[in-house]
Amino acid sequence: MEIVSTPLFTMKGKGVIMKLDISVSRKATINTGNYSSIGPGVSVTAHDVNQLGFQEAYETISNLADALFALETLKLSEEMGTIKEQGLPEYSKMLSRSKDVMVKQVEEYEMTGKVK
Repeated sequence: MEIVSTPLFTMKGKGVIMKLDISVSRKATINTGNYSSIGPGVSVTAHDVNQLGFQEAYETISNLADALFALETLKLSEEMGTIKEQGLPEYSKMLSRSKDVMVKQVEEYEMTGKVK
């Protein structure tokens, strides 16, 4: 767990209550056999968390990171299966043919903050 304090704070009584940014990451390299592997990784950050409520925020984002890590592992496993099934040269061709769609998705996200 990485806890980063921010310059945001408030005075309460005699003490100082700081706001924290809390980040939780999950990353692994998983051997899929035959000299290949996948490397799922996710990171979740909660910003401006009151230091007195950090434990609840940590538990929440830790559980979220676990769920996202599991989903990312499944997604990468499926992609690895497709690569093994089609072969890397054919898979690369498929990605090249889909490049315009992927670029459009990124551009739309930049403008709207939503992925279609």
